[in-house]
Amino acid sequence: MVKRSFFQAQSSYLIFAEAVVLAFAIAILDYVTGYEVTIYPFYAVPILLMVWFVGRNAAFLLSVMSTVAWWWADKASGHIYSNEWFRLWDAVVKLMFFGLVTIAGWNFRQQRDSIRARLQLLERSQQLEREIIRISEREQQRIGRDLHDGICQYLAAIGFTASMLQQKLEKESNPLAQVSAEIFHLLQDAAVRTRELARGLSPVDRDEEGLESALEELATSTAKIAGISCSFVCLAPVVIRDNRFAVHLFRIAQEALGNALKHGHAKSVVIALDVGDGLCSLRISDDGTGFDPLSIDSRGMGLSIMRYRARSVGGKLEIQPNYPSGMVISCVVEGGAEQTLVRVVPSNE
Repeated sequence: MVKRSFFQAQSSYLIFAEAVVLAFAIAILDYVTGYEVTIYPFYAVPILLMVWFVGRNAAFLLSVMSTVAWWWADKASGHIYSNEWFRLWDAVVKLMFFGLVTIAGWNFRQQRDSIRARLQLLERSQQLEREIIRISEREQQRIGRDLHDGICQYLAAIGFTASMLQQKLEKESNPLAQVSAEIFHLLQDAAVRTRELARGLSPVDRDEEGLESALEELATSTAKIAGISCSFVCLAPVVIRDNRFAVHLFRIAQEALGNALKHGHAKSVVIALDVGDGLCSLRISDDGTGFDPLSIDSRGMGLSIMRYRARSVGGKLEIQPNYPSGMVISCVVEGGAEQTLVRVVPSNE
């Protein structure tokens, strides 16, 4: 809850009364110092209080009252003009000055309120985006658990039944034994594919080293399936206590790896995770053809999602060209992880 200021906690009438008292206090000080010392700019203080905490009309009213107060102080201090109209003209000039102060203060308040409204709208938008991502990740994890604990178990049970049927048919020398064997192998393949799908929906385990294990498995499976050199390098075991933090980093690595293969046609990719000096760094480098992150074609490559995920964990996504070819996508986050002993884990270990 935002703490309210001293004036925000008061009513508009009370603030107006306080501003009037302050204006006449300045008038008394103006009278005491005499007309040789000009302190009329100080009347702008209560006028600006009106602008900021009450309104423009109240500020204009106080400008008129401040002008009258100055008139009294100037006349009571014995300031003599060669013509009394000069005093009137001086009062008009003071009123114009107070009016300009009111207009300038009101415009500044309007700009401040506009900026504040935009910032609040941006904050609400970011909160909504974080909530959408959080719900999406939670639902993916739930679906992954349901697939693993539900569908996979059913497939395994059906496969076991098919295996028993195959054995029975083979004993009876029934030609349908071959069909039963095919059904058994298809069920095994379906179970494996379902398990892989479940793993993809919920890739990061909730233990503290889940991100490291998930990235290592991602590199290993990519090297096996895509037939490229894909390695995971970790200079020290990284311990992450916030699973949401770990999931965002994994999704960034997953998206960057997919871009390197699909758009960059990379033959070698290195996923590096490191912690040091209070920073957690995730780096994906490849030797592909690269791309221009500002080009139209690259906008559909999930870069905006990766940038959002980086912001969600308080990090920054950087995209740079690799040498001699390819791209380097890195996400650096302050805090969020710890490290212990030094080691290097290649994907083919």
